[in-house]
Amino acid sequence: MSSRISSISILLGAGAAIGAGIWLAVWLSSEQQLPVPAAAPVQALDLRAPAPSAEQRWFSAVPQQANTARAAPRQDAVFGRNGRAIDLGGNNVAGYIAARIGAARAGDVKAAYDVYQAASICAANDDPVTDFHDAADRAGFLRKRKHTVTLCAGMSAAQVQERLGFLGTAARAGHLGAQVDFYMEGPYGRQIDIDQNSDDPTVKLWKAEALTHLERAGNQCDHFSLALLSTVYDAGQLAPRNIEKSMAYSIAADVPRKKGQTEEQLRARFGDELNAEQFASARQLGAQLALVACPPKAR
Repeated sequence: MSSRISSISILLGAGAAIGAGIWLAVWLSSEQQLPVPAAAPVQALDLRAPAPSAEQRWFSAVPQQANTARAAPRQDAVFGRNGRAIDLGGNNVAGYIAARIGAARAGDVKAAYDVYQAASICAANDDPVTDFHDAADRAGFLRKRKHTVTLCAGMSAAQVQERLGFLGTAARAGHLGAQVDFYMEGPYGRQIDIDQNSDDPTVKLWKAEALTHLERAGNQCDHFSLALLSTVYDAGQLAPRNIEKSMAYSIAADVPRKKGQTEEQLRARFGDELNAEQFASARQLGAQLALVACPPKAR
């Protein structure tokens, strides 16, 4: 992969606490380089292991009522793995999930996503603490992590991992946030280097599903999803590298935010790798993608 792609591929490995803030900053500022899931250290996958049955899944044993779970006091804002704030309503994570698990099991898309969000709070508790240049920043991070660990008391690693089943349910049902988060989580939450294991069946399946979810999210006239598609086609991570498509999605991503790039700006970004015919084709494709994603009545 080129150094440009390698620079994109460092986000998830830095830990969800730092990565979450970066994702939000990118969402709010289209001028920043958009993230691509990091290539995490390779761990062997046992593809022979059968998928857990419904009876084995921990959510089937979670109580329906939240009053049996220990409540946690309201303190600092709590953020999910994706960087979005979550109001636990005074409960700990287990209590919050218990109040929603029945609806999530019954197919309620919002409840399924809420369960994913809550469980994701606990996903980075065991990640290594990244280096801080400022001791006060490190102390603040450790204080917040201690609070998060308290909220996650009683949650096992298997319970945290199970969140991804509900994320997939919400994403396949068309939930915009879930469609983006499916990509951000990487290959089904596994710690695997997707560049070094590009032929792995699990990685191939995740790439195809993640690309489909991002395309469907983009077709909801979502700027962030369209911009992510520009990034992934530039990086060649979910699909073969395609600078024409990268430019086209960059053009389409301007429509939801009602801003545009000049020809000079587009040429500065993409012109070195596209000839005149390819450049014109990319502009035409960008206009078509924008029309599909953001029909005039949706703008």
